[in-house]
Amino acid sequence: MTPTAADTVKESHIGNLLLPLIILTLVAVLFVQSLDFPTGEDVGPAAVPYLWIGFSSVFCISLIVQAFFGKGKPDPVPGKIGFVILFVGWLAVYLAAIEPVGYFLSSFIFLVGSMYVLTYRNHVVIFTVSIGWLIFSYVVFAKFLFIPLPIGPLLQPFLG
Repeated sequence: MTPTAADTVKESHIGNLLLPLIILTLVAVLFVQSLDFPTGEDVGPAAVPYLWIGFSSVFCISLIVQAFFGKGKPDPVPGKIGFVILFVGWLAVYLAAIEPVGYFLSSFIFLVGSMYVLTYRNHVVIFTVSIGWLIFSYVVFAKFLFIPLPIGPLLQPFLG
């Protein structure tokens, strides 16, 4: 029996379906773990995990719907595992740099570098998104939720 066009489209989007399903599974595990967090405050320790869980769930469900209907780009041709390993190393360097360098500077460098390495070249958008994320992080975490982010020695005189 010859596969139909719909079967071919769905096969070319399997990776687009698997990744959000795996992330949703991890989100479910994190949700169950967050049920043990203390409650009683308006904004308790579970507030930020619940925000991440909610946003991640919405985005993953959106990706699953797109993959199910064959929308979006098909899965890329496999073979760039070295790039994935390098990017994981880049992420590890970023996470290790947050404490000594500070969240804001290391996040800015990570975001700009990541977008550039991922071949995005619109510099206005790269810097706008990076600075916008830092402003959003500062307002939400430092000012709204009162969660101190590591500032680092370079920004200590300005934000400390």
